[in-house]
Amino acid sequence: MTTPIRIMLVDDHKTMLWGLEKLIEGGGDDLQLVGTAHNNDTALQQGGALKPDVIVLDLDLEGRSSIEILPQLLQASGAKVMILSGNRDQGLLTQAVKLGARGVVSKEAPADVVLNSIRAVSRGETCLDPVLMNALLGQLSAPPKADPEAVRIASLTPKERKIVAVVVEGNGAPNKELASKLFIAEPTLRNNLTTIYQKLGVANRLELYVYATKHGMTA
Repeated sequence: MTTPIRIMLVDDHKTMLWGLEKLIEGGGDDLQLVGTAHNNDTALQQGGALKPDVIVLDLDLEGRSSIEILPQLLQASGAKVMILSGNRDQGLLTQAVKLGARGVVSKEAPADVVLNSIRAVSRGETCLDPVLMNALLGQLSAPPKADPEAVRIASLTPKERKIVAVVVEGNGAPNKELASKLFIAEPTLRNNLTTIYQKLGVANRLELYVYATKHGMTA
């Protein structure tokens, strides 16, 4: 005989918990309810003590988000977590998946969908609401946001990069000396420095020196 899937339910609504209990009890011999919890603290305590196979977790527990305990819950229980929530916040649900939830099912889903999702999650499969799946794939495939400082530095011309390197190397040398090293007139250097300050968002040579050193603009 196959060992039943040991399930723990976490929800702060007594009626919802009762309904889920009845659903699992009548769901088949392969499902076994081992415990319930109604807030973050009892979820961690029960999860660690019972070591269920699957935890069916609501996102909103007595005014707190269970997202904040999700990594700890996974570690303490060793279980696979399926989110069963009425919350439609795609960002929050996506975060839950990124933190390790194996499934996300709406509380409005039919009973057989909930039960089959629990079975699938217990097998190590991922069960996601189709809308969430698209949102998650969109986030994962989105190009990373450009680093604003990298964008600023990239806006400098090769000549301006050279000037910055000479300023850093000069370590406080007067403009006249720096201009001589660059083979340009001192007023030209001042004009170029003004443009560089604007591009990098610095106010003077000292700030430029600090900025360039911090971002490795020394060559």
